[in-house]
Amino acid sequence: MNLPLLDETTPFSCGSCGACCDQPWRTMIEADKARALDAHDFGAYPQLSGKRFYRPAADGRAGFFDLAKGEGTRCLFLDHDGLCIIHKELGPDAKPAMCRQFPFLPSRTWTDDRVSVNYGCPSAQASRGAALADQRGQIEASTPRSQRPHKGAGVNVRLDRTRTIRHSEYESLMERCMAIFGAAESGSVWSRFAKVLDSLDSWPADGAADDDRKASADEVIAPANRSALPMPSRLLFASTLYPDTLPSEPTGKVGLVKRLMLLPRLMSLGQLTGVYASRICGRNIDVDAVLRHEVRPDLAAGATALLLRYFRSRFWQRMIVGTRLPVVAGVHQHILDFGAIVFLSRAQAAHRNEAVIDESSVRRALTGVEFHLANQARVHEQTLKGWFISNLCNLELARSSLRLMALRTAGEAAAAASFSS
Repeated sequence: MNLPLLDETTPFSCGSCGACCDQPWRTMIEADKARALDAHDFGAYPQLSGKRFYRPAADGRAGFFDLAKGEGTRCLFLDHDGLCIIHKELGPDAKPAMCRQFPFLPSRTWTDDRVSVNYGCPSAQASRGAALADQRGQIEASTPRSQRPHKGAGVNVRLDRTRTIRHSEYESLMERCMAIFGAAESGSVWSRFAKVLDSLDSWPADGAADDDRKASADEVIAPANRSALPMPSRLLFASTLYPDTLPSEPTGKVGLVKRLMLLPRLMSLGQLTGVYASRICGRNIDVDAVLRHEVRPDLAAGATALLLRYFRSRFWQRMIVGTRLPVVAGVHQHILDFGAIVFLSRAQAAHRNEAVIDESSVRRALTGVEFHLANQARVHEQTLKGWFISNLCNLELARSSLRLMALRTAGEAAAAASFSS
């Protein structure tokens, strides 16, 4: 088994904040570890008295149970001091494997295994802690890797539905994407994604956008009426945000009935209107009010810096891009995730009646998107898979998706041009 490549740009050390232990997701525990809890005396913890420690796995998976919740969405074993009771009483090896692994996030590329971090973790967001290279032993012990051989550098990588590129071209393209999101480049997150789309459009001519395209990529403008953007872009955004509309309760397999029920809710959310109960924000969100709330057309500097690190890490990991999806579809999904982060950040600004989307709002939104949207099963994996992937592979729709949640509007751009002239 090859050793994994470790992200050199993202340090991590646990700050015991408990954020990962207070989420509505299921925490699966292996059957032998669950039974070890039954055999242990937790008499020093009255909050556990008379409680069931686990229940059958919601997805019916053999050999696993789901840990019980305590108050709200807190894990039953999250103590008042923010520490794990299982860890304190039985040691780290007694914890569920998914808890031991977090926030180390593995990915499998055509040629190697890579490990970065889940940016839902506040310590990861703050780039706080030790280098991952200094934690190799812990990472290798807690992060399982597939025993299947890699496909190798001789494989052709799907660029979109019809085009393929050589693996060497794919690697060059990913390095180009990383450079676009690096410190040497300038521009907003929107303009950088626009440059990535330009590179995909012109690839493999020289892997870079020409001067005219670079200039045009500086401005990504939302239309005065966002609902005028193509319905497929709005439905793709709705499918990305959809899990935020679900109740905060354990979920397992999505059966046929649930898959059929997805469509009316997706169509409603795709209209960019109405009210839904947000599991990420913990309150009702009025979509119309969020999009009407006026904010400055640029993210705060700290928020931009955080998102640049986040997406650069994802391109380094080759997350989605070129693995489960064609490259264009993967980049498009990154853009949709970005749109969800901006929307939820704007919802937070509206709730606070603030005119600036600051770093704290983006941190909270990024935590929600990482935990509940970006690292979970996608809607396109559950229903209408062919339709969703076909539209994810459409570069022009990707440009529309980028405009969908842009903060700079056509009216502001016209006013700025008039002022400068």
